[in-house]
Amino acid sequence: MSPREGKRRRRQYAAATAVVAAGVLVVSACGTDGAPQSAERRASNPPGQHGDKIPGYKRAYAAGYEEGRKVYDDGGKGAAVREVVHGGCARRALDAGARADGDRGSWVKGCQDAVQGGPKEPPARPMSKKESHPALLKDFRAWARTEGDGPLGRHADQVFTVKLTGPDYDVEVRTDYTSRGQAKDFAGVFAEWWDGDDGPGVARSVLILDGRDRRIAVRSL
Repeated sequence: MSPREGKRRRRQYAAATAVVAAGVLVVSACGTDGAPQSAERRASNPPGQHGDKIPGYKRAYAAGYEEGRKVYDDGGKGAAVREVVHGGCARRALDAGARADGDRGSWVKGCQDAVQGGPKEPPARPMSKKESHPALLKDFRAWARTEGDGPLGRHADQVFTVKLTGPDYDVEVRTDYTSRGQAKDFAGVFAEWWDGDDGPGVARSVLILDGRDRRIAVRSL
């Protein structure tokens, strides 16, 4: 090999090496689909698990556990009685907003696990179970007529129970109300009719919904 050929090959090798190095830099800055991925997103996603692929009920459980841990740190073991036996976690879920929307029952379970000082034990499937109860609606309307307020009962369209975890459940009433003030008054009357008749479980709250299933009033039972 002549000196001239040797220099030419070294230049070709150096150019090829530069191209490969540039390719490595581009790939390392991108996600698995080749799109640029920010450093913040790479740091927030645990290895092998993308945030948007975590089921909603597991995200709700994690959020509930986080809240329950704060309650436990503030109140110690005594918090377990208030939050589990007396339904504190079930009611807190209603104030958790989007953090509990993935599955309210899973949020409650996470909260209860944490306030009891237990380890994280996320459920394998959604905890909440919503069921329609036409018989409850019929009974409520009959009671309203007996009380001389038949039109009030007709504002209710459907009655549901939403099982949360253990014996805890909520009651939801879909109505034709749009006013929060009227819905709040209705919730008070419904709670009076309910009067603690929880059946085999423990009803924690009644949620009044509008015609589009949006929550417009809440009252403890």
